[in-house]
Amino acid sequence: MGEKAVKILHCSKDAKDTIDKVDAAKFLGLDLKSCPRIDLFLFAFALGVESGIETELAKPDTLVRGEYINTKNEAFLYASYYADLEAEKGAEALTEIGSVYGKAQKYANTGFKLIDGMLGKSEEVVRMELLKELDGMYQKIIGE
Repeated sequence: MGEKAVKILHCSKDAKDTIDKVDAAKFLGLDLKSCPRIDLFLFAFALGVESGIETELAKPDTLVRGEYINTKNEAFLYASYYADLEAEKGAEALTEIGSVYGKAQKYANTGFKLIDGMLGKSEEVVRMELLKELDGMYQKIIGE
């Protein structure tokens, strides 16, 4: 049977520092007034997943409480976890909520480090880099 876990997404202390910088600069509209924390977490998570690097959390701190995590958000977390599963673990591993959330938090922690690196560039340059990457992915999907 699956484990019982509280559904809370954490980030590390250095990620909180990056989030404070994002809020101060209103970087990419990811600041608290423009963007719910779950969306910021998912953006960082996506960057981490794309990098393929999981970074351990130093001094974990709550970022998103369970009531702000909806089914679509969780589907993204679970799909990424499932994609990384070793074949012998099977779908049974999806019942390990702590493992799913733990992996998501590690990827997001990497993503926050990437966001911190983006803060040194102009927002226009970052937008263009992200669009170029998105275009490359699109071209790969349609086979051109």
